[in-house]
Amino acid sequence: MITHSSLKIIPVVSGEKSEADFLQFPQRVYKKEELMQSVSEEQAQISGQHPLSPTYTFQAFNGYQEGQMVIRGALIKPHHLEDYYLGYFEAVDDVTVMIQFIQTLSEKVRDKNVQRIIGPVQGSFWLGYRMKVKGFERAPFTSEPHNPSYYPKLWQAAGFKEVEHYTSNFYRSIPPQYESKKLAKRYQLFVEKGYRFVSPKPEDWPTVSLEVFELLRVLYKDFPLYQEVTAEQFSQIFADLKQVIDFSMVKLAYKDQQLVGFLITLPDYGNLIYQKMNLLNLAKIIYKKWRAKRYVILYLGVDSKHLGLGLAMSYPVFKQVKQRKAEVVAALIHENTVTNRYVTEMQEDSHAYSLWMLELE
Repeated sequence: MITHSSLKIIPVVSGEKSEADFLQFPQRVYKKEELMQSVSEEQAQISGQHPLSPTYTFQAFNGYQEGQMVIRGALIKPHHLEDYYLGYFEAVDDVTVMIQFIQTLSEKVRDKNVQRIIGPVQGSFWLGYRMKVKGFERAPFTSEPHNPSYYPKLWQAAGFKEVEHYTSNFYRSIPPQYESKKLAKRYQLFVEKGYRFVSPKPEDWPTVSLEVFELLRVLYKDFPLYQEVTAEQFSQIFADLKQVIDFSMVKLAYKDQQLVGFLITLPDYGNLIYQKMNLLNLAKIIYKKWRAKRYVILYLGVDSKHLGLGLAMSYPVFKQVKQRKAEVVAALIHENTVTNRYVTEMQEDSHAYSLWMLELE
């Protein structure tokens, strides 16, 4: 146990009350419709049973003030880096509590000659990272990093600085009379060059997802925080994705039998997929899967030798969302990523996110 001024900080232990406190605390911070917590993921992290647990050390902490839990977070040390990550962070709106908590965790890290703490990172590039800094007016979309609007203030007060920036762009539904000649022309050009655009069948997904993984490894290797994982770890992490994907909205591009591009779109379930899977929620998921009002572009990747292919892959999605009268979110785009906008004139809003770093003296 660590006591720092009026804040008592204890390490979280699997199977003990500290774990229950850690898991229940987010329910005090968020409204029900905004809670994006995966309890099973957090339990696996605390117990060391997550598929990625062999790639880092993980220790969660709770902070209490006058017997009441007021802050939590986990220090994560990736084996391939000298930095520490701060993940699974939640807190009440209290700058003093935040400063005391970070000072205590920083002292623990300094003992190991570590110079930087980076966050929020839930253990890995593959599991979730980034903090929302703009776009708190609406409920979060599926996969969106979401947090109270006061979190940036807390992190800044504790000495963190923003080091990477990301954007999600929101596009309104497409009017029936609207046509994108640019998208149609680009699509037709690639078809004439011998490219094949297909949507995988659900039964083919285990094989297809590994093709996507191999291309992802090449395309994402220079992204901030990228971490190599095995094909088995990748399959375990994304095993549940198959249950919620509308495969008609997944587009794969092949040239000479080789996967050269992918566009993976998910119906926007809000926070529904993070809730307990009772019959009612299962029915809601099935309904949204086939009648989504909004789709989230999760992953878009194109082999560098096939420039312009991304826009061509967008055309089949454009036609389908137009037919379904649905909106689209192009999610979590890094500020330095060169992308062709989906349908620029249809953009109506954007959300912003940051990655933060604390330099230890």
